[in-house]
Order: sequence, then C-alpha cells, then structure tokens
Amino acid sequence: MKRFRSILIALFSAFSLCFTPCSAQRLAEVPNVMPLTRILFIFDGSYSMLGVWERNTKMEVAKSILIPFIDSVSKIPNVEIALRIYGNRSPFPPQDCKDSHLEVPFGKNNFPEITNKILNLVPHGTTPIAYSIEQAAKDFPPDTTARNVIFLITDGVEACDGDPCAISRELQAKGVILKPFIIGVGNEVDFNKLFDCAGQVFSAKNELDFLPILNQAMERALMSTPLQVYLLDAYKKPRETDVPMTFYDNSTGFIHYNFVHSVIKPAEPDILFIDPLVSYKIKVHTLPPVFADNINLEPGKHTIVKIDAAQGYLIVERPYGFNMSVPIETIVRQQGDMNTLNVQQANEKVKYIVGKYDLEVLTTPRTYFYDVEIKPDEIKTIKIPQPGHVTFNRPQLGIGAIYQDRNTDLEFVTYLSPDSRKPDVVTLQPGKYVVIWRDKFETDTEKSISKSFEVTSGCNLYIQLTKTK
Repeated sequence: MKRFRSILIALFSAFSLCFTPCSAQRLAEVPNVMPLTRILFIFDGSYSMLGVWERNTKMEVAKSILIPFIDSVSKIPNVEIALRIYGNRSPFPPQDCKDSHLEVPFGKNNFPEITNKILNLVPHGTTPIAYSIEQAAKDFPPDTTARNVIFLITDGVEACDGDPCAISRELQAKGVILKPFIIGVGNEVDFNKLFDCAGQVFSAKNELDFLPILNQAMERALMSTPLQVYLLDAYKKPRETDVPMTFYDNSTGFIHYNFVHSVIKPAEPDILFIDPLVSYKIKVHTLPPVFADNINLEPGKHTIVKIDAAQGYLIVERPYGFNMSVPIETIVRQQGDMNTLNVQQANEKVKYIVGKYDLEVLTTPRTYFYDVEIKPDEIKTIKIPQPGHVTFNRPQLGIGAIYQDRNTDLEFVTYLSPDSRKPDVVTLQPGKYVVIWRDKFETDTEKSISKSFEVTSGCNLYIQLTKTK
C-alpha cells in the first residue's frame, strides 16, 4: 500500500504541471497505476468554431492548445486515445445531424494521425452533440476491464433533436462509459446549465483558461481518490475489521473492487485509492451483510464512509459423547427469516452482526434454539444437549422408522435400515420416541411392532424388535 501511495503522489505531481512539450517527459515517466484508460476526444468542428474568441478564432485557439495537450496525454502509460469530430464534413445549411465521425480509432502511436486530422480541420456544419455521444459507444473496443472516458470539447448547444443528458445517462447506466468531461469553449453559453446533467462540466471563458481547465479535467479523469471505510462498533468507533467488502457501480451493478478490510492501527482503517468517476454501493460481507449506498466521491478529496457493523461471536458446542468423526452443522438464520444465513460447524467461533438469530442444529432429531441474542464483543455459547445411543435388534429384515413423541402427534425422525439384519445403532437427542416396525415378509399388518422409549443424555438403550409374549 505504501508503494501504491507513492505512485499516486507521483501521478498527482505530474498532473499539477501544464500539459506542454516540456512537461511531456515527466508525464511519460509516471508509473502505471490505473487500469487501461481509453480517452475519446470528441471535438467540435461546427461552423460556429470560426467565431472570434479574443485574439483569434475559437478553432485556431483550440488547435494551438489541444495538439500539445493530446501529445502529453498520449505519452501517459496505460492510456489510449482516439478522436471523433462532428460538424466537419457537411456544410451548413442544410443541417446534417449525422455529421459525426470517428476520425482516428483507438490504437498505439496514433498521435501523429490525430495531429494531422486536427491541423487540417475546417469547420463546416452543425452541432449534433447527442448523436456524437451515442455513436461514441461504438468507438470503444469491447473490454470490461478498461475505463472508457469521453472528453467533449464544444462551443455550442445541441443543434439537433437529441438529448445529450439522456444519452449520457443511458450509456453510463449500461457501463459503456464513465461520466463524461464536457469542456465548454467561449462565454456565449452557460455550459453548466446545459450539460451538468450529462457529465462533469468545465467552462473556459477566455483563452488563458482553456489549458488549465483541460489540465484540471484530465487530472480528475486519471486521479484515484483516497477513501476510508469506517466499520463502526457498538460505540460508533471504527474498530470492526478483517471482513471482505465489495464495491459495486450504483448504475450498472458491476463489481469494481473486492477488498478485505484492514486497519493501519486500532481504530484507524487503511486508506484505499479508488476511481472517483463512479458512484458506488459498498457491500460489507459480514453475517448478515451491511451496506452503504450512493457513495459519490469528489476527485482528490479524502472521503470517509461510515457503516454500522457492530458484531459479536457465536459458538455452538459439540456435546460430550458425540461421535467426533460425525460433523455437527448448525443452520443460522436471522430471527423470523427462513433463509439460511450461514451453516456453522460445531465448536467454530463465528462473528455475526448484533441482533437475534434462530438456530437449527442438524442433530437427530434436529435441535432448535430461537431468539439467540448476539451482543457486541461478547461470545454467545450454545450447548447442544448430550445425546443417547439406542441399539435396535431385529431377527430378520424389516420395515420401520423412529418418531418423536409430541404427545398428540408423532414426528418423523429417521428410517431403520430395510436391507440388513444387523442391529441399527442410532444417536438421538434427549426426548420421547416411538419405533414402529414390521417383518419385511409379514403380510399380517396387525403383527407390526410399536414400542415407546425415552432417551436421556449419555444413555445406552437396547430395544428388541420382537413381540413380547
């Protein structure tokens, strides 16, 4: 983790520099700290880019800054770039709302081709922003492990019938792209008002703002953000730990990270560095799991997520005299819930979220404990009653079963072996029972045998399955 943090510091330092040719060398040396990030630049080539900004047209200013900027980005390890341009092929009028094209696809060493496309770009047409974002979904190679980021650079508003916000939200929900970065050029349009619903908006009101804003946006696109998960105990202190947790994308449900929670020292959780462009849901795999929803991070800002996770322990003790080679399992359920939460082995010490639980111990017959309360930092010990052993002797093959006597009803426990003349030795929990048996070849039903018996802890009973005279 220390090495990872030092790498991130190097990345942050590199992005604090301007994206100029002199800083390109520094950027190229930044170690690979993120998954593959694909950045698609969507550039406005519409007729309005011929408008004068301050000292030159918006197009010429954008070209002079964007080319060295993209050059620096292309040198960052584990980053691939591509270029889509709209409004550059069809003159206006008439309006061509499908004038948007992937001019340079993703690939290695494609910066010279991108430079050539931008240098020779002549604004012509209209502004199909929504269509361009929609088509951008096809520009990214199919790769569920990569981060797909859009940088949209525009000076205007949607000129066609599309809805950039709706298209952006749809692609984010499908996991195609992360939240886009929208760079507004000029001061004629309130870009925040128009595009805040579509992505993260940055407005370059004047020419001098353009490069710093590009730097700021790119830093956010590639920056991991520090986060601590506080698993709170009963005293609201972050002292719970050593439990797996999963980070899901709130929009898509896709898993982004799996970690085992740890602490640097008592009550001081370890710091994670995660992608800030995703809204998360955190599932902490306690028993039962606990959650934190809608975790939205601000790039670079240290975030603390607090989750109530007070826990205690449960032990189900194996009784003395039970065959050690035979496992005893306990089904653990939340109080009043029939869904299985956990299957716990005898003598195993397991942590559960504080609360009440119902236990079903897989003895013969099954033993039940209801409303078992788990308290913070305490060990709840449940003792299974010591069983007894019953030997059933029969002269020949027969058909029969053992039932628990519930006074007004007989409840099935287990069958006796139908294909053996050897005695059946059955381990039973304390209680009252009835065995019902008949010779396999006896056709007279009335010659069936029924015997009642009682099992106490540690007893050894011998029952002869013959009629007494």
